[in-house]
Amino acid sequence: MWSVCLFLLLSQTLASEGGFESWSKPIEALIASGNLVSAREQLARQTAARREAPTGLYLEARILFAEKRYAEVLKVVQQSIVKAPSDAELYKLAALSAIRLERLDVAAPALETAKRLAPNDYLVRFHLGALYYAKSLFLKARPELKKAAELNPAYMPALLFLGLTLEEVGDEKSTIETYRKAIVLAGEGNEIPYVYLGRYCYRLNRFDDALPVLQRAVQLNPRSGDAWLQLGKTLTALKRNTDAIAALGSSATADSQNSEPHYLLFRIFQAEGREQAAQEELKHFQQLKPKAAEEPGRRRLQGAVAQ
Repeated sequence: MWSVCLFLLLSQTLASEGGFESWSKPIEALIASGNLVSAREQLARQTAARREAPTGLYLEARILFAEKRYAEVLKVVQQSIVKAPSDAELYKLAALSAIRLERLDVAAPALETAKRLAPNDYLVRFHLGALYYAKSLFLKARPELKKAAELNPAYMPALLFLGLTLEEVGDEKSTIETYRKAIVLAGEGNEIPYVYLGRYCYRLNRFDDALPVLQRAVQLNPRSGDAWLQLGKTLTALKRNTDAIAALGSSATADSQNSEPHYLLFRIFQAEGREQAAQEELKHFQQLKPKAAEEPGRRRLQGAVAQ
């Protein structure tokens, strides 16, 4: 539901900030562009000494990660760490692979080591904070995410995760300020921070504050099922049922696999005595497989790896 989903940024997330040898740069560019076949071919043409050196092993691991072969990534990174134990990028890559495998026991120490080696790497701080959030360690998550946002104020995921963390620790003022910073950063190009702020205002029963924010969200992205869903819930709370029905219908259209808008429509129709319409929505709700009750923190952490 909360896909802070920007998988195209993954190559930037994993890119080394320096230290690559000149021969590796064309391969790095191919990986970043998604041309994995050519990247692997060029890597295979290198000498055995280069392929087995830390840089070669890192490139191999990068290709495997892009191919979603995360268990193999961990094996290759382990070999490389033996030869280059002070390379923070290796620990970062190991951590992201471990998160994909839901091996948080591996991800946590890898990120802690990466933080020690590269304390000013905003991505290390971000992923460590996101990991703590997923483990409900909100007081530990807060300083890491705050530091990530300070190191790179233009990195939206850090602000969004910081906002979520501040929600959990009950800091209402800072939560709203953080989401508003994310909105300014997003400008007209991203509805997600609007959805986060609107949802938070809804949770605070500040429905009049939530309404314009969520209306803006659906204007920015009319195909966002979640934005329409949050707007529909807010309109329902404001007893604007006609508008709520329209919004929830748009949510069901935008996200045809989500059963929640159908359940909410069922509740509205039932309360209005519209039994036939209520039963139709109940039928849709029952036919759709409810989304897995995945732990919210872990779901958001998986989404963070795709940032």
